[in-house]
Amino acid sequence: MQYGLYFERFLNPERVSMPDIDMDFGDTRRGEVVDYVRRKYGDDHVAQIVTFGTMAARVPFGMWVAL
Repeated sequence: MQYGLYFERFLNPERVSMPDIDMDFGDTRRGEVVDYVRRKYGDDHVAQIVTFGTMAARVPFGMWVAL
């Protein structure tokens, strides 16, 4: 491969469909990137997906201490 990116998900012959490719961009120029990709590939081939999550401390199993 041209850039030496040998990802198993791309090379797996048992995979039925091609994997999606995602990238994260900072807020500053994200709009420019989205506009470029839409012009290059068309609106029907571009999607923006947002994932919301919560940050919370987790205690490993077995680390509970009785007070």
